[in-house]
Amino acid sequence: MKKLFTLAAAALAVVAMTSCGGSRAMKSEIDTLSYALGTDFGASLLNLVNSLEEEMNMDLFYAGVEDALKEDVAIEKQEAYAFLRNYMNIVNPQKALANSNAYLEEIAKKEGVKKTESGLLYEIINEGNMEKKATLDTDKVRVMYEGKTRKGIIFDSSYERGDTAQFALNQVIKGWTEGMKLVGEGGEIKLWIPSNLAYGARGTRDGKIGPNCAITFTVELVEVIPTEAK
Repeated sequence: MKKLFTLAAAALAVVAMTSCGGSRAMKSEIDTLSYALGTDFGASLLNLVNSLEEEMNMDLFYAGVEDALKEDVAIEKQEAYAFLRNYMNIVNPQKALANSNAYLEEIAKKEGVKKTESGLLYEIINEGNMEKKATLDTDKVRVMYEGKTRKGIIFDSSYERGDTAQFALNQVIKGWTEGMKLVGEGGEIKLWIPSNLAYGARGTRDGKIGPNCAITFTVELVEVIPTEAK
C-alpha cells in the first residue's frame, strides 16, 4: 500500500507543475528521465483509478496528497494503510465480482449471445470456414483482436499495433482457449469472459485489469495452424 502514498505525493507535484505551466521541453538526460518517470507514474495511477468499482472523490484525493506533504493528515498512516489493504484486497474485489456477474447476466439476455457450460459468453459474427478450426489446445491461431474491460476501456489491441498476433491455445487465458474453438478460419467472434476464465482474483500485474473483472474480446481468426502430427 506504500505505493498508493507515493503515487499520491507525485500526483500533487504533477498538478502543481500543470497549474504553473510546466514545460515538456527535454534538453538534457535528467529532463528525459524526469518526464519518463512522470509518464510511468501517470499510467500507474490511471490503471489504479480504472480498477476501482466506485468513482474516486478527486477533491479529497488531492486534499490527502497535500495534507501528507504537510505532514498534517486527518487519518494516521497506520490506520490509512489498514483501510487501504482491506479495501483493495477484499472490498473492491468483492464489488468487482458482483458487478461483473451482473454485467454478464445482462449480456446473456442479448439476442445472438450463447453461453457455454463453463460460463463463457460468445456471439458468432462470422463463423468462417468450420472445416478449418482449432480443435486441440496445442493448435496455434493467428488473429487480430481488441480486448476491453467491462467498463469499455481498451487494454490490448493488435489493431493499434497494426499486426496480427500468433499463439498456441494452451498459452492464453481459458476463455480464449475455449472461444477460439467455436469459430473457423476467416471467422470473427465476440467473447465475454468471466474472471475465473480470465485473470481471476488477482487481475493483471500491470493493473490494467483489476481483480475479479469480466473482460470482452472481439477476435478475427485469420489463420488456424494445426498441431503437427508426431
